[in-house]
Parts: sequence; C-alpha cells; structure tokens
Amino acid sequence: MGPNNVFHLFRNANYLKLFLAEFTSQLGNVIGIMAITFYLLDKFSQQPYYTTMKDMMHAAPALVVFLFIGVFADRFDRQKIAVHCDLIRAFLTVCLMICIWYDSLAFIFLAIFLRSAVGKFFPPAQSAIIQGVLSKEEYPLAAGLNSMLVSVFLLNPAARGRRSKGPVHESLTNLLT
Repeated sequence: MGPNNVFHLFRNANYLKLFLAEFTSQLGNVIGIMAITFYLLDKFSQQPYYTTMKDMMHAAPALVVFLFIGVFADRFDRQKIAVHCDLIRAFLTVCLMICIWYDSLAFIFLAIFLRSAVGKFFPPAQSAIIQGVLSKEEYPLAAGLNSMLVSVFLLNPAARGRRSKGPVHESLTNLLT
C-alpha cells in the first residue's frame, strides 16, 4: 500500500489525530451555526433577514483577514496558531452563548463575526502542520480528504440542525468540539 492509499494516511497516528480533530471541529461548527440560524428564525420570525445578516457576519471576516492569514501561518509557530485559534474560538463561543441567553442581537452578530475571523487563521496553520506530518507524495491525498470533509458538512448541515435542542445547547456542543 503506497502513499496514494487513504488507509496509508490513516496509519500515520499524527495525521489521524489531526483529521479526527478537524472532523470534530467542523461538526461542532456546523451544529452551532445551524442552531443559531434556527434560533434567529424562531425568536425573530418577523425579521427573517436576521439569518442573512448572520450569514454575512459569518462570511465577512474572509474579506477582512485574508491578507494576513498566510503571513501568520508562515511566520509564527503553526501549532501555537492552531491551539490559540481554538482557545479564542472557545472563549467566543461562551460569549455567544451568553449573548443568546440575554437575546442581545448586536452582540450575537459581533460574536459570530469574531469567531469566524479567528477561525479563518486555523486552516492555513493546519495545512502547514499537515505538511510537517506527511511526505510530499501524501499531500494531494490529504488535501483531497480535507476538502471532502468540508464538502460533507457543507452539503448536509440541516440534518443535525433539525434535531436541535436550542442554540445554547448546540453552542455548548460546539464549544466541546
């Protein structure tokens, strides 16, 4: 079994840990963002444009921070970037839960924006970490697997969201992942 075999990648314990961590993190992100969508639709049913604003707050950071992401991943310790991104996002998730508890819409949108902005720094750091774990021949397969993982969650986020127990519970799930 050569480097073009998926099972070969998963025999690498470090890559397996990274892959499973990314899977768990993506699952938590999808659960959290769908729960917030359903919360906004339920709580503010007369203002459905709030869900569009939520999507804008989730997507806008890509436009704001994309110039700096690669520089950070190249110049600083990638592992520390990944760990700090997760810790900051966990703190912002707690803030988001508090904002939802108090129905503070402006702070909910701010927390979503900040969580998304911090989260944009994680993928380049993760890619750089993967380069240190795998050989050059294994990069394309690993990139394909990571891309597939993102696509799976993009295609089926609503299936988990329909069984949502509420935004605070789902944000707690996101925090734990």
